[in-house]
Amino acid sequence: TMEIRTKAGLFKIVAKRSSRLTVIVVCVAVLLAVMTVVALHSKTMEARAEAEAWRAEAQKQEQEQNRWEDRLSHLGTLEGVKDIAENFLGLVDPDTIIINPQN
Repeated sequence: TMEIRTKAGLFKIVAKRSSRLTVIVVCVAVLLAVMTVVALHSKTMEARAEAEAWRAEAQKQEQEQNRWEDRLSHLGTLEGVKDIAENFLGLVDPDTIIINPQN
């Protein structure tokens, strides 16, 4: 036994031998706690990896959106309209002289 004197009074600590069942229960409880912590850590790492993948995808989508917005804003300019007319519709400026080497 051990005695401890505090302001609250005298405490006696008596050490008793634990039964085998108590030791087994405590060991099993500790083992389950460790397994739970390992499982939670694994899930946390998976969730972090998934979140990072989503962040990368979001960044990629944002870059794609910025490219489309740039293209869209270019279409509203005189140069953009001219590009569409020439490249997609085959039109040319009236002041342009076309030389066809095949004729």
